[in-house]
Amino acid sequence: MKKSILTIYLIGFILLLGAAAQPVLGSDWPQFQKDEVNIGVTNDSAPIEVNSTLSWSHDLVDVNQWAGIDVPPVVYGDYVYVVTADGDVWKYYKNGTAAGGNWPVSFETVGGAWPYTPQNAAPAAGNGYIYVLNTGYNSDPLYDLHVIYADNGSFAYNVTVINSTSVQFSTPITYVEDNNGSKHILFGSVNMSAVDPVNLSDGGKYYCYNATNLSEEWERSCSSANGYYGAGAAIIGNYAVYGDDAGHLVSVEYTNFANNVVTTIQDIDTATIFGFNVGEIRSSICYSATTGKIYFTSKDGYCCAVGFNANTGHFTNYWTSYIGSSTSTPVYYNGRIYVGSGTGLFCLNATNGNQIWSNNNINPVQSSPAISAFYGPGNEYIYVTTNSATGGLYCVDSNGNIVWSETSPGSSNNYCLAGAAISGGWVFYGNDDGYLRGCANYTRYDFAVRASDDKWAYKYQVANVKPTINTVPTTEFTTAEYVYIASCGEGENVTSETTSGYAAHRFVFKIDDNEKPWITSLTVKWCGMGWNDGGDDGVYLYIWNHSSSQYEELANSSTDAYGCLSGVVYNASDYIDASGNVTVLAVQKGQDTGRKHSNIETDCVKLVATP
Repeated sequence: MKKSILTIYLIGFILLLGAAAQPVLGSDWPQFQKDEVNIGVTNDSAPIEVNSTLSWSHDLVDVNQWAGIDVPPVVYGDYVYVVTADGDVWKYYKNGTAAGGNWPVSFETVGGAWPYTPQNAAPAAGNGYIYVLNTGYNSDPLYDLHVIYADNGSFAYNVTVINSTSVQFSTPITYVEDNNGSKHILFGSVNMSAVDPVNLSDGGKYYCYNATNLSEEWERSCSSANGYYGAGAAIIGNYAVYGDDAGHLVSVEYTNFANNVVTTIQDIDTATIFGFNVGEIRSSICYSATTGKIYFTSKDGYCCAVGFNANTGHFTNYWTSYIGSSTSTPVYYNGRIYVGSGTGLFCLNATNGNQIWSNNNINPVQSSPAISAFYGPGNEYIYVTTNSATGGLYCVDSNGNIVWSETSPGSSNNYCLAGAAISGGWVFYGNDDGYLRGCANYTRYDFAVRASDDKWAYKYQVANVKPTINTVPTTEFTTAEYVYIASCGEGENVTSETTSGYAAHRFVFKIDDNEKPWITSLTVKWCGMGWNDGGDDGVYLYIWNHSSSQYEELANSSTDAYGCLSGVVYNASDYIDASGNVTVLAVQKGQDTGRKHSNIETDCVKLVATP
């Protein structure tokens, strides 16, 4: 009996989306770290193949300088939006095709030490608008807040928040809809000149505006007089929570205000609970309802967790973990905290802050991690950018291993201060040289990851004629045989046993419902061998057409030697059934009769679905 190594390779969904009208592909990533609690996690897939490559790249800033794109993109509907230092808001389809129309939209930028004014306030999308803060670095633009119609690029509102050349806006915009259906945006300011300890308003304020009519609802001066730089708020129930440049934490009941004054629940110096000064809080606040804690970092090098009572708005228990100077907003997922610093990417135990792993080959990470949870707990993938001359985007698995990185040439300045956004199998990011980039998705299915949910391998005994009807498989590989499929048992023989008919292996791959509408063609590749003691060697490769209720032949071989067969079908909806299944069948050519046994061995099966 012949032997072979049996393994199942990857199945890739290569999302190459046309610019024509499409269904909404994937969920939105409409603001910094995805939502109002800066969760940083999506259930959408993202590129995880080792050979994942840059799909498209656009140079959006026409002067080579150091402040091209310093905020992460946002994804709203089928489109990607990004703000550049020259005061433009750009809009693209996810496949990199320009949206056309009135885009890019330009707003006023003046002053600054570079050819353009750095824009480091992340925008937000919601309510049909794109909300954009003009950072106002070393300048006093006429308008500080711009509200742009997301569909046509015209201005809905232009708002002057404050007249000042020293005050700038450098926090993300947090967009939220409250329990009564009212919509709000929150953001903070900072005075980059010397702080006046008497006039606290010079130290920056936090603001809340009605997101529908752009009326100011309240503003609150920074009690420490140090202001807010990068310190985005988290909206937890009725409360907004944010930090400041003096290491203070504030909790306000953000919808409870009168005469532009909001109700403050707590304003604490974290040194009073930690026992030491953690330094400037220049990350946003991430909140996990699972743990009941908020998470943030500090420039003095700490990742901090503080318990938060979502019913009362009060802070409770805490832990800290030293990771090195950080402006990265932590992300909670599956009992872990993922966070970056100047020395690398860290994974911490969410219960106590103990380090699980760190990867110091990825640095400096000033950005906030973005996580795809598509592949399930324990198989999450983390995406971060690095702020160095050779920086770029990194995909890291849950064990801290670099899966792939994207630092393609074509840009003389690869510094990536801001992080990434994930949606519908794509990951998007920008760099200091003004390049906006998109990497395409490869959705993996194999017999080692979520096997019980995504795919099955059946022994299958075909009748004495070629299969023409849908015979439901009844015999799955045994537990022992399945282990060899999942873990590639060296030299193990997993042939189908038959008493009559033809030996065959049947593989059923499940495609998620949210991916089905996108797929236009299916490519199948099977590698292995099939032989018959009577000399009728070789294998037929079939795919099931559920619309015509029969198998269609893709390819065949006529040798007992190891080899590969492949074929492609179009009109993919005919081959993906109502349950999302794609069925592939490899059948040995010779009939099993008497001592003339039909034998088949599979080395790998691969399915590539292309939208």
